[in-house]
Amino acid sequence: MIRLENVSKKFEINGKENTVIKDINLSIYKREIFGLVGETGSGKSTILRLMNGFIKPDDGNIYLMGEKLNRKTRHQLVKDTSMIFQGFNLLSNLNVIDNVLLPTKIRKGSKKENINRAKELLSFVGLEDFHQSTIRTLSGGQKQRVAIARTLITNPKIIFCDEPTSALDDKMSFEILRLLKDINEKFGTTIVIVSHDISVIKALCNRVAIIENGRIEDIISLKTKEIKPVSYKEALLGDD
Repeated sequence: MIRLENVSKKFEINGKENTVIKDINLSIYKREIFGLVGETGSGKSTILRLMNGFIKPDDGNIYLMGEKLNRKTRHQLVKDTSMIFQGFNLLSNLNVIDNVLLPTKIRKGSKKENINRAKELLSFVGLEDFHQSTIRTLSGGQKQRVAIARTLITNPKIIFCDEPTSALDDKMSFEILRLLKDINEKFGTTIVIVSHDISVIKALCNRVAIIENGRIEDIISLKTKEIKPVSYKEALLGDD
């Protein structure tokens, strides 16, 4: 579904050129939930931005759904992907359903069908009674649910998530993780998630790459488990 071959990326920092991603080789499979974890500055978010076409590699090749990602193919391939951001990226001057409909404004399709689809997705994410609500009246968790519904309206084959729960409390975080798991299972969507939070990765991912200093140090397979919030006591004492 996603393949990186000998991918490297350089940035100019303080007048000096630095290689921040170094010879990455990675394959992510169809319907997989794959995590990228590492300390701040390790390069995990840069790898995500390379995968979704936000930035171009200096060396190596990236493939999405079997096609090489380049200037010629980028527009078509990126149409089959979507992104969930840490900061929600919603427009406060629009109500909930109009935020969900935003991606349809630049794509062909029936307005009536798009509205019906938006309503279905708002029900799917648990916001069936919030169509006309303003963004300012929503909690953080509700805003992220709107962002997820907006992500799904284009029927993406791949969803990229950049720290999607870092602005939420523990209870809301687990609700969003459960929703992402439901998306993966119901729609067969491949999900790639960046997080510094090990508990998020362990709760959601099939496999995870540990990123250190711009390199993949290891790839670990994880056992899937039920996603559920824990009490403060359970979190402190562990699940032994």
